[in-house]
Amino acid sequence: MLKQKQLLGYSLPVKKRKFRSAAHEISDLIYEHITGIRGAFNTRIAYIRAQTGEARKYILQVADTDGFNAQTVLESDEPLMSPSWSPDGQSLAYVSFENQRPEIFIQHLASAKRSKISGFKGINGAPSWSPDGKHLALVLSKDGSADIYVMNTVSKRLRRLTKHRGIDTEPVWSDGGKSIIFTSDRSGSPQLYEIPVTGGKPKRITFEGRYNSAASISPDGKYIAMVHAERGQYKIAQYERETGNLTVLTDSALDESPSFSPNGKMVLYASTRGNNGVLYAVSVDGRAKHRLSDQSGDIREPVWGPYKRKR
Repeated sequence: MLKQKQLLGYSLPVKKRKFRSAAHEISDLIYEHITGIRGAFNTRIAYIRAQTGEARKYILQVADTDGFNAQTVLESDEPLMSPSWSPDGQSLAYVSFENQRPEIFIQHLASAKRSKISGFKGINGAPSWSPDGKHLALVLSKDGSADIYVMNTVSKRLRRLTKHRGIDTEPVWSDGGKSIIFTSDRSGSPQLYEIPVTGGKPKRITFEGRYNSAASISPDGKYIAMVHAERGQYKIAQYERETGNLTVLTDSALDESPSFSPNGKMVLYASTRGNNGVLYAVSVDGRAKHRLSDQSGDIREPVWGPYKRKR
């Protein structure tokens, strides 16, 4: 007779409405006990869902990492885009066209209180929180071309980082907030570049293939998930910064918006199926892939939230 050994033991008093959260917390404990790596089951994701009907609706939602327990943050008749989690998981920055032009808002999730952070003429897009939560990188065209700026979220003070006739977009913070990686077509096709937050000359990062965009940085800073095009198909790939090795993780034809889990072991992304986008997660070795729970509508631009604050 095989002897059974207790893996670990905890006592978790749980109210009925918290069963799912408790199950995810237990999964995290088991995962960490087995692998030594903190689990990410009990975190959240955000995404944009377009609901079709008599009139198209755009809905910003937050859900569990498996796609269940979706909660609506904002609903609009006009497009919503580019959600970005604050590092404390308490707020989302996003782009809204509700005033007939792109503007950037920050919304606190618990209170539903929101404020407009950027409403300049032209493009206001692609907000990205700094690791300390005090700044946003964003794309503005108020001075001509679409360039990367950094804004202090309290004083609203702006600092321009790039100045080029090409399109610079999709900024993300890297190296603990010391640099910003962004997409630019300044070389003739979309590629990833890096620039210090103090300014300077951008350095091109990607060279394999003619299309690399939409960077997501792993929590340890060693890897970049991106959209990589090969033979007219857009796939999610992972780039190892130290070696320059690029590994394609997905095998479908139109994937977009990669986002690392907070433990760096999975990548969330949207994939077009028919006319709609659906959400998938793939392991960083590409061996495990699963589709999140079925939800109606066209789901795009997913972003994986940070770990919840410890009580």
